[in-house]
Amino acid sequence: MSRFSKFLALAYCLVSAGVSADQVAATGKLLVATDEVRGLHFAETVILLLHHDESGTLGLVVNRPIDAAPIEALPQLEDLADYRGTLYWGGPVRLSTMHALLRTDRPPDDAVQIFDAVHLVTLDETLPAAASNAANLRFFIGYAGWAPGQLERELAFDSWHIFPATEEVVFAEDPSDIWRRLVPPREYRAAAEIKASGVRDGSFSQHLLYALR
Repeated sequence: MSRFSKFLALAYCLVSAGVSADQVAATGKLLVATDEVRGLHFAETVILLLHHDESGTLGLVVNRPIDAAPIEALPQLEDLADYRGTLYWGGPVRLSTMHALLRTDRPPDDAVQIFDAVHLVTLDETLPAAASNAANLRFFIGYAGWAPGQLERELAFDSWHIFPATEEVVFAEDPSDIWRRLVPPREYRAAAEIKASGVRDGSFSQHLLYALR
C-alpha cells in the first residue's frame, strides 16, 4: 500500500463509527514510536499526550531520562533544589521550559488531569511538598508538539502506535525498558539491528546536555 493510500485509509478510519477509541490519538493516550521512526529525537520514544484537538497536539516523552537534576537545567527554580528524582527530556520544543507530572489523588486546585491520578501541575511553591516523593513527581524539560493535522499524517505513515496510558508506564522505575515492552517483538528486533549498524547514536543524553549549556 502506498503512503497516500495509507493516509486515505486513516482518514476513512477516523470518521468511521467502527473505529476503537484506543486507536485514536487523544489526551491521556501514549504514542509509541514504530520502527519507521528514525533520528536522534524520536526513535524508540514513548510519548504521553497532554493535549490533542483540531488546534494541534502536545505531549511529553516519558522514557528519556537525562543525567541532570531539574535545578541544573533551570537554576531559577531554586525551590526544587532538594528534589532527588531524575530529570526527563520531554521533547525538542522550547528546551528553556519545564513541565511537571504529579501522581496524586489530591491534586492542587490548578492541576490539569491527564488520566486517572496523573496530573499536569504548575511549577510553583506547592511543589516542594510533593518533591519529597520522587516516585510520584517527574520533571520534563521541553516538550513534543505537532501542528494541526501533522500527527494524523504521521499516523498514516505508520510512525506511531497508540495505547491507553497507565501510571505504571508513565512513572516506570526503569523507563529504559518501556519502549521494548510496548512495541511488537519484530519492531524491537529491527531497531536493535539498526542500532548495531551504527545508524542511531546512543549518546542522546550527552547531545542534550551539550545543547543546554
